[in-house]
Amino acid sequence: MCAESTSERLKGPAALEALAQRFPQLYVAPAEGAQEAHRLASGRGIAPQDATLAHFTGSPEDELREVGTPAGPVEVLFLKQRCDFETFLQIIGHKSNPVPIARTVGAITYRGLADWGKVSAAYEAHLASGGQNWGDEFARLAREPGAFRSEIVVISEGPYSNVPADETPFAPDEWLRVSREIRLHHECAHVVCRRTMPDGILPVWDEVTADVVGLLCATRRYDASLATRFLGIAESGFFGGRLSEYLDEEQKERIDEIASEVFSACIQVEQMCSAGNVAETAANAFEFLLELKRAPLITY
Repeated sequence: MCAESTSERLKGPAALEALAQRFPQLYVAPAEGAQEAHRLASGRGIAPQDATLAHFTGSPEDELREVGTPAGPVEVLFLKQRCDFETFLQIIGHKSNPVPIARTVGAITYRGLADWGKVSAAYEAHLASGGQNWGDEFARLAREPGAFRSEIVVISEGPYSNVPADETPFAPDEWLRVSREIRLHHECAHVVCRRTMPDGILPVWDEVTADVVGLLCATRRYDASLATRFLGIAESGFFGGRLSEYLDEEQKERIDEIASEVFSACIQVEQMCSAGNVAETAANAFEFLLELKRAPLITY
């Protein structure tokens, strides 16, 4: 199966407005000196007095929804405007520091975010049950693993891995649609792996296999020529792409050797898909993902 919507979608401004109620740091525009306001908002749930989302451009196509995966539901935010995606990452991932966001970054998953919406819901439930000591109840609940924490996938508009449409089999408009689906399923693949196989993390192999799911769900086939272009690799080595983002400094010194190995692994995955029923493989993309994770073709 591929990810499917499981709940009503919030579209346009309502998407960010709903999230800001739970993550008030979204009201803190990225700027030098904004970090104290961010700390109060994210760590104590205190929104700025002049709370506004005016630093987001917004689009009617922005969307917040929940999708189903074999490892449970995943909350997904789509931001149409690239500037809004970068602002969101600066706020949530960089504590409202206005740092540059690489163009190759088109999606990200945030885990363990303090969710003040969950705190408010627990407080209301405590009062409704006749509770009179919220401090003790909060401390008790907070000791539970993952208490008051949420996970969210954020995806942007734009060509996947910043690869232009003329380097793919797709027309420009179609490539944008396909890119969005690849991003969604790529990030959901990461979520599934971390929920079901948290100890089996190999950064490069994680990216390769997440792209497998993305391509199968978005295009119904695995195209190794596209997958290797996303990573910037060829049989002869590295020519510029995402691969370098997943290597440590020692590994970068032998990036051409690693690129060649990863290229070979992508060809093997394509052969595995071709050997079976392609439509069946695509329909069971997440099962195939876990099969690949259990028997990695590379060790990075």
